[in-house]
Amino acid sequence: KADQNPNHTKDHVSSIAWIQARDKDDDIGVDDRYVVLVGKVTKKIKDETYLFSDGTGTIQLDSEIKLPVGKTIAVRGDIDQAFLGIGKLEVDVTSFRHVK
Repeated sequence: KADQNPNHTKDHVSSIAWIQARDKDDDIGVDDRYVVLVGKVTKKIKDETYLFSDGTGTIQLDSEIKLPVGKTIAVRGDIDQAFLGIGKLEVDVTSFRHVK
C-alpha cells in the first residue's frame, strides 16, 4: 500500500519512548526505520550532534543540518541503532521544519 511508504505520509509522528523501548528489546528491525519526532533540541554536543527531547524521553540526533536549540521543531530521519553495543542509539536527521 502507498500509505506504508513514509514518503507518502503526512507526518506520522513517533515518540522517543517508543524508539527506546524497541531498542531495549534488541529489535534490530527498528534500525534504519524512518521516523518523525516533534520536540526541542535541548543541547548541542558537538558539530553535528544534538540532544533532543519530546517529553517522553531524550535521544541523540546526528545532523549535518544546523538545528535550532530551544525551538519546537519536527525532525525527519532514520533510526541508527548501536550495533552490538557499539555506538549510541540516535536518529540521523534528513530534514526538519519549525512547528508553531
